[in-house]
Amino acid sequence: MKLRSIADTYGQGLLLSYSQIFFSNSKILGVILLAATFFDINAGIAGIISIILAQLFASWFHFEKAFIKDGMYTYNCLMVGLAIGVYYDFNISFFLLLIIAALMTFFLTIWLANVTSRQNLPFLSMPFLIGVWAILLGGKNFSALKLKFRGFYTIADLPKYHNWFDPLENWINALSIPDPLIIFLKSLGAIFFQYNILAGLLVALGILIYSRIAFVLAFTGFIIGYGFYFYFEGNFSQLIYSYIGFNFILTAIALGGFFVVPSRKSFLLVILAIPIIALVSSATHSLLITFNLPLYSLPFNLVVFLVLMSLGLRTRSAGLDLVVQQQFSPDQNHYKHFIRLERFKSNTLFHIQLPFMGEWFVSQGHQGDVTHRGEWAEAWDFDVRDPGGKSFRDPGTQVKDYYAYDLPVLAPADGQVVEVLDGIPDNPVGEQDLDNNWGNTIIIKHGDMLYSKISHVKNESFKVGKGEVVKKGDVIGLCGNSGRSPEPHLHFQLQSTPYIGSKTLSYPVSYYLSRRSGQLQFHSFEVPEAGEFVSNIRITPLLEKAFKFQPGQMLHWSWDHQGKQEQVSWEVFTDAYKYNYIYCQQSGSYAYFMNDQTMFYFTDFSGSKRSLLYHFYLAAQKILLGYYPEISWRDKLLIHGFFNPVIQGMHDITAPFFHYCRADFEASFTSVDDSNNPKALTLSTLASARIFHQTVRELQFEIELAQDSISSLKITESDRSSLATCVIA
Repeated sequence: MKLRSIADTYGQGLLLSYSQIFFSNSKILGVILLAATFFDINAGIAGIISIILAQLFASWFHFEKAFIKDGMYTYNCLMVGLAIGVYYDFNISFFLLLIIAALMTFFLTIWLANVTSRQNLPFLSMPFLIGVWAILLGGKNFSALKLKFRGFYTIADLPKYHNWFDPLENWINALSIPDPLIIFLKSLGAIFFQYNILAGLLVALGILIYSRIAFVLAFTGFIIGYGFYFYFEGNFSQLIYSYIGFNFILTAIALGGFFVVPSRKSFLLVILAIPIIALVSSATHSLLITFNLPLYSLPFNLVVFLVLMSLGLRTRSAGLDLVVQQQFSPDQNHYKHFIRLERFKSNTLFHIQLPFMGEWFVSQGHQGDVTHRGEWAEAWDFDVRDPGGKSFRDPGTQVKDYYAYDLPVLAPADGQVVEVLDGIPDNPVGEQDLDNNWGNTIIIKHGDMLYSKISHVKNESFKVGKGEVVKKGDVIGLCGNSGRSPEPHLHFQLQSTPYIGSKTLSYPVSYYLSRRSGQLQFHSFEVPEAGEFVSNIRITPLLEKAFKFQPGQMLHWSWDHQGKQEQVSWEVFTDAYKYNYIYCQQSGSYAYFMNDQTMFYFTDFSGSKRSLLYHFYLAAQKILLGYYPEISWRDKLLIHGFFNPVIQGMHDITAPFFHYCRADFEASFTSVDDSNNPKALTLSTLASARIFHQTVRELQFEIELAQDSISSLKITESDRSSLATCVIA
């Protein structure tokens, strides 16, 4: 098992050293790029040796194994190995040089990673540049190193050697392919020091398989750079003989889709950045030629550093968003960013609930027509009304006749009481105390720049004092009629400062139900409106316990899959970042989830889309933990796994500009044994995929709960059904 783990770490690290050059963690891309480096066999061998040497150094010095496995420590060493493999013949001196070069580049990588991380910047290929320039400058002084080629600077200096692929390359050249496309392909190959069309075709194929958006960006960036040289009559020898066009390619992928979320604006950023690359290339070319040094990827590094550092200093993104959670694929960066925006666009760090039990009426909402105006516009007034719309029992002449009077007031979220104003008597019905506008008031701090204020509380009814810590749902007082209040009600607002009289802050209520004209509706991070009856979600113990997955918990499934009975085991884990996930031992799949005590929802999935875990991920995408048979709720799903590869690939290409494929989720409760105290219930959910407005695929699920846990999952698609039963340990 230990040998298998070691082989997995170092084997994967070797492959990802290649794919990291294109900002990827795809092993398939790694295999393709590794093959492309062997069009020059010496370079290919030297590259692999450099990776292995760097991995050994990392292990010997006890550096983090995770960075060995993902290729972060080694891709610059790979580039140095490829470079000196091109320039030098193999002999004993060469291999000694390779060891020294790998060690030097490894230490440069560690040092630059530490330096750039302080500014939240990548180190890119700077270790390679410094390392290879040091070798090229110093190597000329050691006569034991036998040069394979005559010069170091231009590819035009390289003599033509006979290779096994020459006839095929000559045939391709005879096809009269346009010069820009030829130079594009050779520039792709030149990234790995393979200066031929076939290597470029292989690299292009790898990029296309790994990411359609990356491929479009690569070609777009190159064509813009080529067009800039053409229009301004630049020195084409830099493109044709040195193939520095790969700087356009790498910059376009980096700024258009890897460090910046792919979008229309990221493509515009590429259009603006590529001419800068051309100018920087020309300027640094003139400087480096003095030292007889190649340009390599210097322009790419300089411009990407410049742009990322500048973008990091903005006050807001304005639609040009930096990637926060890296997916190592422009396609995934795009989809997961925009699905996250759509799913959680109104989500807030602090979840604020309504400050009362039961159902109350919004008598005045934001921008109200009585008192909620100007700096105090984002506030609510709540009272309690009967089915006839009256807020009191007859005769309604005393405050105790009003339904809201004396009802408990709740803390809307966890926090600390920072202000309590008490001692103001309740007004007789119809009268107002204009000298004490807010009446008895409590202010609770929930976080930096976030406070809640509840006013018109009953005199001497506060259950907490200044400085005390409260939990969401704690009773903090009783509803009264103090201050500017003609009849008992609560005034509730959020604000950014801890003072009575502070201006209001627009901030949503996390989860609540509204009823208007008899229709019950579920709301997620919205603002209650005047004229609605609203209430907090009442959590159902059965749902709460069933979806409260704990680290270390085991779930054993028996799955009737395609006519065969399969046994599947899942385990719940928490990673180093405190994210919870379910791991399937049989498929090696991961499903990340969150539970905020009101909603359970999945946030990400990685692994086989044929696995039971993936179907459960779809079935339980978003689950309300309170039983309400009258309502349904919806959510968005990632489109991957719903469409065939051709449609998915076409959509990937257009995704930064517009979407025409979508996947939706819908859920509701369909049966229960006891609506007041459920011991068994069934959830029905639907995952559907559409092209424009045409539904192309639907998966229906039934999740049965019993004995405080999930008991079964039924999956139906195209009249085919399968059933999985679960035992939780």
